[in-house]
Amino acid sequence: MKIFYLLLLTFTSIALNSNGQTENKAPKIETLAIDGKKAPSRVPLNPGEKYLIKVTATDPENDPLQARWELFSQTELTEAVKEKRKPVAIPDMVTGTLQNVILDVPIKQGNYRLFLHLTDSHKNLTTASIDLLVLL
Repeated sequence: MKIFYLLLLTFTSIALNSNGQTENKAPKIETLAIDGKKAPSRVPLNPGEKYLIKVTATDPENDPLQARWELFSQTELTEAVKEKRKPVAIPDMVTGTLQNVILDVPIKQGNYRLFLHLTDSHKNLTTASIDLLVLL
């Protein structure tokens, strides 16, 4: 019986933080897809068109989720790394938050990366991204 209590205390202490409260876990992004294609595939898109983004996400504690979207050209991401600076996102290309999200595809041909940053009400963060190829 003492072993049972010792094991129970051990497992309980793992699940508690320094304040004696249970740890709140980060949300999980199960699916990030555009036009039925998801990572790690590079998604080919037509320039200037609009596409529906499909997201499936959950939070272990069912906390409310807040989405933030960023679209970058691959060139910008590469240059930002070389120059040791924060990359500059292309503004106003994604409308919606987590449901009914629309991507407005850039007109310029090239490689892009779309990021989804998902935060729960305890400020736990999860990020997913998908490679995009804007065709001629």
